[in-house]
Amino acid sequence: MSWLRPYRLPLGLGASFVAGAISGLLGVGGGIIKVPVLNTFCGIPIRVAAATSTFMIGVTAAASAFVYFGRGQVDLPLTAAVVLGTLPGSLTGARLSERLQARSLKMLMAGVLILVAVRMLLEAR
Repeated sequence: MSWLRPYRLPLGLGASFVAGAISGLLGVGGGIIKVPVLNTFCGIPIRVAAATSTFMIGVTAAASAFVYFGRGQVDLPLTAAVVLGTLPGSLTGARLSERLQARSLKMLMAGVLILVAVRMLLEAR
């Protein structure tokens, strides 16, 4: 694979700022904004954009975990259940991502975005 050179970095930075603000206001992940922007406007392949978003989720969750644990707000049995489900799920997703074509991944992402939008509309009532 040749070296990737992203373009429109100020747009990517601005989208990340907006994604963070929307994530905090609406309680949704910023990836619903960052992944399409990185792929469509910054020239990042969909797999790399999704992996970047996933990495940022990990960094944010790790930082937040220390804060919540320090406050005594971590439910350890629930956390263990999430970890036990996340590990095999992430491994399965990584294997599927390698086998699917980029177009299929984009269609899957579009479907997820539509579901998120519908859910948010239904909960807004």
